[in-house]
Amino acid sequence: MKKLFFIVFLGVCIGLVVALAAAEMIERTSGDNFCSSCHSMQGVVHAYQQDIHGGANANGVKAKCVDCHLPHDNVVQYVVAKAYSGSKDVLGELFWADSFDWVGNLKERKEFVYTSGCQKCHDLDAIHYKIPKAFLAHKDFKTGKVASCVQCHEHVGHKNIKDFLVKQN
Repeated sequence: MKKLFFIVFLGVCIGLVVALAAAEMIERTSGDNFCSSCHSMQGVVHAYQQDIHGGANANGVKAKCVDCHLPHDNVVQYVVAKAYSGSKDVLGELFWADSFDWVGNLKERKEFVYTSGCQKCHDLDAIHYKIPKAFLAHKDFKTGKVASCVQCHEHVGHKNIKDFLVKQN
């Protein structure tokens, strides 16, 4: 009985250490400090830092890169997307970052900006209550005619991103 208790206790301790280490790694790889460590991301990060979401606002509030670029529907989907995206980004940095069409890729923003991230911070119902005319602006989104926030908010998160990307290349 003591042996079984010890094995279970040891398993719980190891599981806890692994879970805490994973959570710390996820947190440390979530913001612009980590993302800007790749040379290919410099233009993107500079544009982000000039944007209201990058801290250029009256309150100094900053969204992390993962707040927009990972899904927030559930933890499993978030972690899987983070692992996939991170692996893809590392391989891209190593093998094809210098030939990547950053400006052309902006057309595909729906593929790497998640509406669930927008909704994590922006409650449309509260916005519509405070600003009634915002309801009309978001009517197509609320009815499902527009599926993604970035279909209308094209340059959200990265102020003048094209200018920074052109300078980068």
